[in-house]
Amino acid sequence: MKEVFLNFCGEGHDEMDGKTFAKFAKDCEVINKKCTTTDIDLTFAKVKDKAARKINFEQFSAAVELCAAKRGETKQALEENILKHGGPTFAGTKAEKVKYHDDKSLYTGVYA
Repeated sequence: MKEVFLNFCGEGHDEMDGKTFAKFAKDCEVINKKCTTTDIDLTFAKVKDKAARKINFEQFSAAVELCAAKRGETKQALEENILKHGGPTFAGTKAEKVKYHDDKSLYTGVYA
């Protein structure tokens, strides 16, 4: 679990902010009908220190336990699901084909 936590924190960081915790919950499929995105935000706020904006690994572990309780399953079962996903997933958009840019036979002027 520590490795998954560090994967989401990023290189050289050992704390996770609320946005990253929400991404973790989405990518590792912690969110379902019983445990919503609102519950994720409330769980993060519950485990962090009052003045802090980030959580460490111990607080992260407590948050996973709270999420498991909210989902109605054991912490171990949720951890197995999280470990199955591993780390963050990156999804970007891919540009569509542009006729006048991609087809060199249609170039005009100096570029032809």
